[in-house]
Amino acid sequence: MILKRKAALLIIILVMSILSTGCNIFSGPPESEESVKQKVVAHLVSKGYKENEFNIEVKYYKSGEGKFGGPYAINVVFNDEPNVIYGYKYNYKSENKDITQNGVAPMEGKDDKNFKHAE
Repeated sequence: MILKRKAALLIIILVMSILSTGCNIFSGPPESEESVKQKVVAHLVSKGYKENEFNIEVKYYKSGEGKFGGPYAINVVFNDEPNVIYGYKYNYKSENKDITQNGVAPMEGKDDKNFKHAE
């Protein structure tokens, strides 16, 4: 009798653990990539850029918290500087949810370090 109760309790705990892990694995991003992209556009427009002066790529990585400064990898390439990728961070956990530049990566063919759009 006691053994059956312990087994039942163990099974319940196991099922709850599996369900909570499964829900965490299949949960989506805090915000859609398109929503984050629009926030980056708004940030750049507030800095004086026009929407046709840059291209933005946003990707969500569930396990990318430390890698990109958050789960969103945000890359911006300006049309007048196509050999440089500017990295941005979306501070989605902060109260004001701001966008900040967190890196510059010159691509092949960019020898100097004079970045036109560094913030």
